Amino acid sequence: MTQNQRRRRGSNYTRPLVIGALTLFVLVDAALVGYALLGQGKSPSSDAYTPVPIASATDDSTEAGDAATFPAPTATQVALVSPSTYLSVVDESVAYRATAGTCSPTARPVLEKSVDGGSTWTASTITTDLSSVFRLQAVDRAYAYAVGLGGSSCVPGVTATYTSGAGFQTYPDRVATTWYLDPGQPAIVHSPVGSAAAPCAAGVALAPADGSNAALLCSDGVIHRTTDSGVSWDAGTTIPSAVSIDSQPGGYVVAGRRTEACGGVAVLLLDMSSAESVPAVVGCADEAFASVDEFAPIVIAAGAGSVWIQLGDAVAVSADGGRTF
Repeated sequence: MTQNQRRRRGSNYTRPLVIGALTLFVLVDAALVGYALLGQGKSPSSDAYTPVPIASATDDSTEAGDAATFPAPTATQVALVSPSTYLSVVDESVAYRATAGTCSPTARPVLEKSVDGGSTWTASTITTDLSSVFRLQAVDRAYAYAVGLGGSSCVPGVTATYTSGAGFQTYPDRVATTWYLDPGQPAIVHSPVGSAAAPCAAGVALAPADGSNAALLCSDGVIHRTTDSGVSWDAGTTIPSAVSIDSQPGGYVVAGRRTEACGGVAVLLLDMSSAESVPAVVGCADEAFASVDEFAPIVIAAGAGSVWIQLGDAVAVSADGGRTF
């Protein structure tokens, strides 16, 4: 066999191998493209109690119309105003509440306490010169304090009870180091380090977590968080249906008015850090409020793993962080 014959014979053997390799490459590439396209439309599995992330004002990854975006209220949006009732929770059985009221020389707020999950309430008239309330904090079953306006000049004051309302005492020395938001000055937040401008034109509800951390719900539905006692605030997280907020260990609990996903009051959790966290929907209180006016005032409060929601005069309590009521 001559050298040319061997070269032609080698070419004949090589050509089928090259064609086969190219064919295999095309088939594999087509398969990979098809798999990638299928993967883009695949939805993650869900669980009834798995938090569902929703859109944040600081998160640009979720576009309008995305399934992860928290649905807008199904009813006409009620304008956000300062609470008419303040609620603070000890656990799933015990809570305190008080009506905001207005400051006047003769007005005296009433502090109410429930020990049966909101079924019944025992009322005690505050006997100090406090005449209006804009913050209420339950510390334990017997100890609670209120911050509001009082005296002849209607100045901020702190009144506490250590006996479940059997007796009250005013503590003017505690005002300077207490968080509060005076509805008469909604653009100013007072923190343990002093008063400073709020991150919005009108704050509605303040949720202090400790001396450094707090969240502020503004009248436009945006929630701002601070980690430095109000010296600075984050850019804000928008929850279209948000109406009330409270702090809980590690974060904040938010009440959202009726939406397509929840016929009653939706419960959302917001992380303490303002870095890149977004709210998560964890539950819905609907059965307890089925016959209640959906436009009635809503207030939410958390304590010891429990979440209380008051809609109008009706109260619903969750013992598992707002997942079930």
